[in-house]
Formats: sequence, structure tokens, C-alpha cells
Amino acid sequence: MNHSFRKLIGISARVLLSRNQIESLRKTYSRFRERSINKNVKQEVIPKLEKLSTFINNNEESLLQDTINRIVAFMDRLKIPGKDFHYLYSENSKQPTIYASAYACMTLSLLGRLHVMPSDQKLRWMEYFNGYQNEADGLFYDPVIDTELFRTGDWWGARHLALHMIIAYTDLGGRPRYPFHFLEEYYDHSHLKNWLDRVDWTSAISHADDIDNQIMNIGCLLQYQRDTWNDERAGAAVAYLQKYLWDKINPETGMWGGYDPQDPDQRSRMVQFAYHLFPLFFYDRISIPYPDKVVDLVLMTQNELGGFGVKLNSSACEDIDSIDILIRLAPMVPNRKVEIDIALKKALLWVLCNQVDDGGFVFRLEEPFMFGHSNTSSEKNQGGMLPTWFRTLSLVYLINYLEIPNRFIITPCPGYEF
Repeated sequence: MNHSFRKLIGISARVLLSRNQIESLRKTYSRFRERSINKNVKQEVIPKLEKLSTFINNNEESLLQDTINRIVAFMDRLKIPGKDFHYLYSENSKQPTIYASAYACMTLSLLGRLHVMPSDQKLRWMEYFNGYQNEADGLFYDPVIDTELFRTGDWWGARHLALHMIIAYTDLGGRPRYPFHFLEEYYDHSHLKNWLDRVDWTSAISHADDIDNQIMNIGCLLQYQRDTWNDERAGAAVAYLQKYLWDKINPETGMWGGYDPQDPDQRSRMVQFAYHLFPLFFYDRISIPYPDKVVDLVLMTQNELGGFGVKLNSSACEDIDSIDILIRLAPMVPNRKVEIDIALKKALLWVLCNQVDDGGFVFRLEEPFMFGHSNTSSEKNQGGMLPTWFRTLSLVYLINYLEIPNRFIITPCPGYEF
């Protein structure tokens, strides 16, 4: 069926069918598509899980080294020939981006490859990053991906990128050329309160609001501003933000919002929301209340294949959200150690199953992923820079927790890696 004919059918359907009928058709198609994806994922993953389970019990060192070698080869293929720091996001990308370069830097650091990089090369990589930073606000702008979404979004965009850039600079042993001046409006506690008061903290806060990513981006960058530039006003803003969020924790769940813990979709969303706010406490070593309730609910997000999502092809984000929380709260709930260990061993095998033929990792198996822009996107079962870094980070956390010998390196920094 050609594109024009499909378009004609779509137009005809909108004319002939009511809005409710169209919505019903969409839901039916969505259910059919999900069943089809689940079938494909099971067919592909279950044999892999069985093979990996046997292999990791007998030769975990060889498996780990092969995984690392494939990641490095993937990065090498996406590096622009003749350029030291220019990377494509995926083999689907047309132009290199600063996002891709940052993810390459962060991933290579986790794998210990930056540790042996000459100091002058690290300095040149930082200079490359500096070329994208705006002095006025401190944010980084890449003309290849500078769109309205880049300037307004928080799940992708300038503030989201900045939270990754501080990790890359930390990995390279330096800091950005300029402080993050855009944060200065948040030094005003009344402004902070007015911003946060717009959220209905008793509701099931949807993905569409994107407030959890925004709070993480701004809050963790304030922590970095506090520590890196000894900015006392940023520190005071962090303390205010922590107190405000602490008071909004739901004692029924230990997390935020009025989600229904018995609804799988709402439970998953609640955990994802909490993952974005917990680092503000974990990084400053502030213990959260109700860790037992949090662990109970996070364990419930694991599916039969070992991932942490309602869909069997759980995403890189869904997986690390639950993995990170379980690992950080495990010492606070020693009575749940056996259950947590079992869940994380299953998760390790699942994460490894998301490494695809090109050596990179996918956001979701069997699905393409548009990460904000066509130059930061990947096709179905094609590795991308974001999921390769995020799933590598999951592996590092899991392997360290399970005390499997390794040479991974985590350089502590506010936000995602500490």
C-alpha cells in the first residue's frame, strides 16, 4: 500500500467515523501492536537469557570483556574520521552532535578508557565542549539540534544536556568555562516556591508535565553550581528545594504524587518520577523516609523478562530508574536483601539482552527511538548513544552491587553518576 493511498484512507476514516470510533480503532491497533512486539521480544530474548545465564555462571569475565569490546567498537564506528571528538548519535544520524560526543565521553569514562587518555587530549575535548557554551546563561547550544523543543524541553534539550555535560567535564578532570547563570532566578526562594506550587502533588502527575525531569535538571545543576563554584546562594536553593520536596513525599508510598500503586502503569510512572527526585537527596547523603515501602513498590515494577516496565521491552530509562533505587536503598532494608539480589541478577541478564548486533544498546527492543531530533534518533534494533551510555551505567551499578570483578570507573557528580 503506497503512502498516498494510506493517506487517502486516513482522510476518509476521519470523515466517515466518529471521534470515539477513531479512538477505539487506535486503541485496538495499539493493543495489537504491543502483542506483536511482546511476541517478537519473547522469541528473541528468552533464548538469550538462557544462554547468558549459563555463560555468566561459568565465565563472567569473558562475557564482560566481550560486552565492553563491542561497546567500544560501536563508539569507534560512530566517530567521524579525522575528528577526535565528533560523534554521530547512531548509524541513522546525518551529522555529529554535542549530545553524541558527551555520551561517548561518559561511556568511555565508565569503561576506563579515559583513564589512559593523555592529558592534552582531555583538555582538547573540554575545549571542544567549551565551543558550544553560551556565556550569558551557561547552557550549551548545538546549531544542528537547536530547535524550540531544545530550548523548552527537559526530557531532552538544553537543561537536560547540561546535566550530562557536567558529568563529561568531571570525567575529563575539569569544569565548563562559565557557571550556569540561568540558575540564578532559582536563588529566589519565593520564585522556587511559586514554580513548585504549580504542581498538584496529590495527583497522578503525568509524563506530559515533564516536571520531574525539570526538577532533576535544575536541582542537580544547583548542586553542581554549589560545589564547583562554591556558590552559597545555589547551596541555599538546594536546601530549600530538598525541604520542599521532603514535605511533599506521600507517606503511603514513600514517593511523590497520588498514584494508584495497584495500577501497573501508575506504579511505573511513580517510580520513574521518584528516580528523578531522589538524586537530590542521595547525592547529599540524606536518607529518605519509608525506604521499605519504596522497595516494595519498585520490586513490583519488574516484569517476567527481568526488565522494569509494564511493557516487556522495558526502556533504558525504566530499567535504570528501578535498578538505581533498589541498589541505593538496599543497605537501608537488609531484610529485603534476598529479594533485591534475585531481582538485580535477573536485571543484569535483561540489560545485556539489549545490546544489539552493532554493539550498541537500544532504548527499547523492537522499536525505533526518536530522542528529540532526527539527528539524535535510532531505527528499530539499532544502537544509539543515549541507551548505550544509560545501559552501560546500569551494568556498572549492577556488576558493582553483585560484586563481580571489574575495572569500571564512576567519577562522582551530581545527577546520574555517583
